[in-house]
Amino acid sequence: MKLAGEKVLIRDLSFKDLDDYYEYSKDPNVGPNAGWKPVPDLETASRLLSGHIISKEVFAICLREDNRLIGTISIYHQGLRKYKYVRQLGFSLSSKYWGMGIMTEAVKLVIDYIFKHTDCEVIEVGHHSDNFGSKRVIEKCGFNYDGRLCMFKKLYDGRVIDADFYSMTREDYERIKRYE
Repeated sequence: MKLAGEKVLIRDLSFKDLDDYYEYSKDPNVGPNAGWKPVPDLETASRLLSGHIISKEVFAICLREDNRLIGTISIYHQGLRKYKYVRQLGFSLSSKYWGMGIMTEAVKLVIDYIFKHTDCEVIEVGHHSDNFGSKRVIEKCGFNYDGRLCMFKKLYDGRVIDADFYSMTREDYERIKRYE
């Protein structure tokens, strides 16, 4: 996949991304917000990157100007809903690029891709209840709030967190596009 926006490119991950992947995934501000422990070393980063490449569900978020990986966005073929035509989004971004509109642009590009090129009827996305940056991105992209799952999961550090979930149907997407 290759998607281009004003500021970002979304593309397939590559082993050439290893150094950039490690740089962003070791950031102590990134992983904990997404529920994962910061990556401790290059060897672990290589193993994780390999898994993402093999899965074909995780994509690179790059700055358009230099095509360097600064985050990832995922399109999972299974979600909370037990429905064949659902995709679940996940995303994370280097903290150096927070607050610049990069993630909102990346998520909107992926939403367009999903509804234009797949049979998906509903996209779901969630965030830890205290992750206000992800909440803001999700709201700016037009998702509808579905609710909170209390005690959603236990994290690597032993904390048990709540999570908020949102969805967008194909009909919601078409309505949003009519008024853009």
